[in-house]
Amino acid sequence: MATAEQIKRMNDINDLIKLISNIDRRIFYCKENISGARDQIAYFKFRKKLFFVDNYTGEDVYPYELGHDPNGFSHGGNTWQLINSFREFIITGKCGELRDYKEMWAYSYEGCMKIRQKAKEIGFLESVDYAYSFYEWADSK
Repeated sequence: MATAEQIKRMNDINDLIKLISNIDRRIFYCKENISGARDQIAYFKFRKKLFFVDNYTGEDVYPYELGHDPNGFSHGGNTWQLINSFREFIITGKCGELRDYKEMWAYSYEGCMKIRQKAKEIGFLESVDYAYSFYEWADSK
């Protein structure tokens, strides 16, 4: 059974996922999923255990490191790692990481900072600072 702290962290992560789904590339958002449901946003939920509900398949995905192709998961390996980091935070409260939220995922610097600031606000990150390599590369030219 989930504790009150775990439920709060899950709700906070769901809010972070909503923010991510509304910025730039909109990962975790699907205009119409495979069952025809519209405007779907991924989220976590507790049934006896914690599950991730995929925005595209609509399926409950058991978010534990089982490889890079769990049943019902429609995203890639980097997103699977992020989901596992979210799960670890929800269950234990241990800070996570938002690696690769930069130009490679088509997120602007401004979008990345909004995401990182929200992640810090909920305790998922310790700092909003990170190396956004596009700007480092542009500054070096």
